[in-house]
Amino acid sequence: MRSLRPTTEEFNLLEAEFKAAGSGIKTVAREWIAEDFWFVASAYGFADADVEELIVGRDW
Repeated sequence: MRSLRPTTEEFNLLEAEFKAAGSGIKTVAREWIAEDFWFVASAYGFADADVEELIVGRDW
């Protein structure tokens, strides 16, 4: 499976922007984003993908 690291890194940059503004990506949002990563992987035929492996390197 192709790495989702570039997408994870984009979310890391977004989290940095939130932190700079005094906020952050909250727990529920982090879980929804992770589920969406899995949903996309599943749609492309990787239903058995480990969501933690999909979002490896996250800072959010």
